[in-house]
Amino acid sequence: MEQLPELSKLSTHHCVLLAARYAAESNIDALRTLTTQRRDDLEFGLVLRLLLTFLPETLEPSRYTEYLNELLSGSPTPEPDALDTSSVSDLSDSQARKRARKLHVLLQPLAHSLYENEHDLDPFTHFLIHRSHRIDAETGLLIFVPQLVDPFLDHSLYLRTWFVSTVLPLLRLGYEYYPQEQAPSLETFAQWKGRLAIDNLLSNLRRKNVKSVDIRQPGRDLKAIVGPWMCGSADRARRGSHGGDRRMSVDQPEQGESDDWECLFEWLVQTSKNDFSLISTAFVEWDGPEDLDLGGYENGQAYLDEKQQRRLERRYAQSALASLYAVQDSSIQTIQASHAVLSRLCSLLNLDTLPDLTSSMDALPVFDGTSPISPDSTSSILQDENLLQPENAITQPTQGAVRLLEHFVFSAYLLTQLQHATSIRDVARMYLRNDPSEQSSLLQRLVHSLASGTKHDAEQWKSIRLALLWLWNWGTDKHEGERPAQGILGTIERETIEKEILGALIESAHYPLATQLYIENARTPLSSAVVEKVILKAAMHHYDNASNGNRTRGGMKRASDIIVLFKPYFPRSSRFRRVEALLIATHAMSFYSLTLQHGVPFQPVNIRVSTDPLSLLDKLLSQNPDAYNQLNDLISIGQNLVVSMPSTLMDDSTEEGDMAPTALEKKKLATERRVIGMAVEAALDNDDFETAYSYVVNRLSAPSESPAVTPALSTPSRRMSSGYFSVLPIRTEDEVDDISWRAALRAGRYRPSLSSSWSGSGPGFTTRPDLRWLDQRMELLSQALLLAPPGRLEEVLVEWQQCEKETEEILAEEAEAEDKFNDMADRRVPGAFRNDITLQPRREVGRGAVEEAPMGLFDVARGAAAAFSKTAFPLRAISAAARNDGRESGAQGRASMDQMSDSGSVGGEDRVRRRDMVANAVTGGLASGLGWVLGATPVNDRDRQ
Repeated sequence: MEQLPELSKLSTHHCVLLAARYAAESNIDALRTLTTQRRDDLEFGLVLRLLLTFLPETLEPSRYTEYLNELLSGSPTPEPDALDTSSVSDLSDSQARKRARKLHVLLQPLAHSLYENEHDLDPFTHFLIHRSHRIDAETGLLIFVPQLVDPFLDHSLYLRTWFVSTVLPLLRLGYEYYPQEQAPSLETFAQWKGRLAIDNLLSNLRRKNVKSVDIRQPGRDLKAIVGPWMCGSADRARRGSHGGDRRMSVDQPEQGESDDWECLFEWLVQTSKNDFSLISTAFVEWDGPEDLDLGGYENGQAYLDEKQQRRLERRYAQSALASLYAVQDSSIQTIQASHAVLSRLCSLLNLDTLPDLTSSMDALPVFDGTSPISPDSTSSILQDENLLQPENAITQPTQGAVRLLEHFVFSAYLLTQLQHATSIRDVARMYLRNDPSEQSSLLQRLVHSLASGTKHDAEQWKSIRLALLWLWNWGTDKHEGERPAQGILGTIERETIEKEILGALIESAHYPLATQLYIENARTPLSSAVVEKVILKAAMHHYDNASNGNRTRGGMKRASDIIVLFKPYFPRSSRFRRVEALLIATHAMSFYSLTLQHGVPFQPVNIRVSTDPLSLLDKLLSQNPDAYNQLNDLISIGQNLVVSMPSTLMDDSTEEGDMAPTALEKKKLATERRVIGMAVEAALDNDDFETAYSYVVNRLSAPSESPAVTPALSTPSRRMSSGYFSVLPIRTEDEVDDISWRAALRAGRYRPSLSSSWSGSGPGFTTRPDLRWLDQRMELLSQALLLAPPGRLEEVLVEWQQCEKETEEILAEEAEAEDKFNDMADRRVPGAFRNDITLQPRREVGRGAVEEAPMGLFDVARGAAAAFSKTAFPLRAISAAARNDGRESGAQGRASMDQMSDSGSVGGEDRVRRRDMVANAVTGGLASGLGWVLGATPVNDRDRQ
């Protein structure tokens, strides 16, 4: 091509200055003509630098891309137009040279500072990359960059990769998808790498101003932003290495690519803990490393080889599994999203599809027993730092790991349906811990919430039972190791599961269903003894939580209903009889006022925790002043309490012999006497001596048979040692009724006040009630003598002597008063008759007929010799002698006493007074022991004679 005349006169330096001027003026046509005419003076690299330095960045690339293509290809241009060279034609050669040197200093290098280590890149690729950075830096018009680069993408593989991995994601991030957000500069974006880049690329998905999950598109961002960015992973890693050549970084691309992808997988797992809805949507919408949206710029280029592709796909699947284990949320939405992710993963791994979460119980998955977890595995494999470890068996994308997670998902779903929301992570942790106590606690919480929460009908309870059994064995009877079953409740025995279900059915009042499943069912999973114990445990639960003992309301009613309903199915059960007795006793006690210590009202559970429930009757009597009058009711309560044995009601160690009829009768008899003793004390505490006397005489009577008198010993020493105890019943300590004799002794010690009410009537009672009371006390003491153990007789006899002394004093006072009355009457008799009356010495009546002093033990012994020949009742014999030898008035006084004593007894005149009987026993004993001194014949010998 012929050179233009105006250009032929210009030197090289003039041409450089003129090219810079045309570039600055955006005069592309003149610049094309100049560079074509003076190609030797304006080499390709120099022209690119001039354009990079002086061509305005605001100029649309479409105006000079054709020119760039001409420069690149060296193709001829159309005929040039005339050029204006006036700007440089007046400069001398030296001036032009000087200015050209200054201009050269200002020229930008072709390689951008970020890419200066990319020595293998050609100048034109460096120019396009640098020009793109300058356009973005100077104008912010990143939209010009595709116009600049797109025509030359086939020029360089590196240029295409750079455009796809840097320009394309940035354009989508700042212009297409999130134009409202401030996008980073191209230079800043090009420097992002690793976790920082992932956080920034996906930051818009986690912004707080995002109103709804529906407007977030994680799958799109992963495909169209992160995916293209990942294509430049190897080039970024190479740029990050300083000072090495291409050969030194041959191994770096895979390492760099691995780092960026690993950062993405870690981000997915970490984000799932706080925003699982986002991550689950991402896994459902994005199929992994091969699912990229490069905008059509890939041009058949594969950015990953087959080996890398397979490895990254496995890591993607592992990150999906790890995300399901990392999530902490236990909502039903999270479980449903987890199911969707796992279903998508099964599709990608060509595994069998998952059943729907809402499938019927018979359609739930069945565990095949091929667990990837080894016996040595612990819950530490669920820690965040271990989830993505390549050797972690629980997250490796194998069929066994996927099926195990499938069962975890369904277990979490069923637990949530059973009103116990549990995350998949917690289900897996519990399975790995394999702790029976933890699983048992979970079972109990499940059953309790179901029984006490929303009411369920019978069909729902059948489904609940099937769900619990599936959680126990995961649908299979096969199991490995020592676990009874494979499920998350697999360390528990099935009997325990069934017992809890039965208890829940009873708790929720589904008695017909409980009967159908566990009693009438021929294939019942529980034995009759176990069913009985569960039923009684449920009844006792309501009993222990009852606030009132009335069995017609509250917890007591629930307990009573359970016992009444199920008792016919266990006709021979001693426990049912004991519970029934306990309910009867508790109900009866509810009609009394009873408050325990610290003002706590009585509750039925107080009976169960007491080792001696009869002691509660003591408090009942003390807090209810008139309760002692309800003796039969109290005895019934006490006997039922003792028969029920409440503290050991649910113990397996209870001896069956304790419920034998003979043993029960003994317990009832002992309880009756103890309750009567309590009533006697309560009556005395309320100053009701007559009631206490009646209870002791009529309800605490001694054995009916007469005590055998021990024959007198032959030697004096043995006679002395036998004493008066020889006439009393000889019993062992086991035969001693401690309650009865103590009650009789306390009543005998009681001293009624003269102001006390008494119910006596008839001759002798209206004038001297104290004498009648003394006689009653002596009768009580005689009862105590017959009931007391040998070691306590002296204690009773001391009290007896005191009563005898008081009786003699009263009788002496009566006799003296009567003598005075008779003396006064004698003085009033007319003189003729007075001298004819024979005044005989007055003798004491009663026991005073023998001795004037009160009758002691030796007095009784001394009088015994004279008494034995008369009768077996020495006191009556002495009284008869007094009537025969004494005056008529003395006889009448003694008869008055006898009448008084007999009227206070049940038998009337024919009944032997207890005071005389005891005196007979005592004197007889003393006679047999001391008769050798007095020369008396023992009573038993005399009787035989």
